[in-house]
Amino acid sequence: QTQNTMNTSSNASDVGLSNLQVSTIVHRFEASFCLEKNVIEVPLSYHRQWSPNYPTYVLFDYKGNKHFIKLRKYANRFFFGDGLKELRRTHGIYESVIMCFVAWDKNTNFSVDVVGPLHRQTHQRSATTTRRHVFTIDISKDMIQHNYQLVLPPEASNYLSGSKEYMIVDRGRGRLYEWMITMNNGLSCVVESWIKYLADSHLKPGDEVVFFYNFDQHLWEVLYRKQVKWNQEEDEADST
Repeated sequence: QTQNTMNTSSNASDVGLSNLQVSTIVHRFEASFCLEKNVIEVPLSYHRQWSPNYPTYVLFDYKGNKHFIKLRKYANRFFFGDGLKELRRTHGIYESVIMCFVAWDKNTNFSVDVVGPLHRQTHQRSATTTRRHVFTIDISKDMIQHNYQLVLPPEASNYLSGSKEYMIVDRGRGRLYEWMITMNNGLSCVVESWIKYLADSHLKPGDEVVFFYNFDQHLWEVLYRKQVKWNQEEDEADST
């Protein structure tokens, strides 16, 4: 993560003064937006722009859309947090990427752009060409307490073979499982395998489960994204 500055100048006039050059600084930095978490760490090099009076919210301008993002603290580190889930879904950012941030000096408005995938994804294969994001499930309190079945959304039917009664699922590290599919009121559902997955992964309300279809291996890649737990004292301060 690096930060660069660029000096520009503009003309200003005042009583008895003309052609006064006023220096304006533009700050640029890059940061990782990983698939596993809806957070982006603020580089240490950028902290001096705000310290010690950090803003509560910042504004991301991405592809003409404005997103309010809450700044969060964890230990002595600061992160862009709440609001990134909505940005990810609005713009379909379903892989880990490098994002570029540009802002005026001491500002809280950022022009944001994706400049490329994380390096580890480009090794041997391009993740975006061999797998496709199909759907994301938000884990709810009722889903956990009442062992609700997974109802596969209509878009999943494009990747399910009509002759198969199960879906091959890769839960990571080469572990493959068969998730049995049953029909309930005309809907394709997964019951026991889904309930076991939630328990094995210790998922809680607010977490997400992301489903990709891998075209090369003809299987589903399933991963979860945990909701981030921030400093308790910060949450208490926000509620007062």
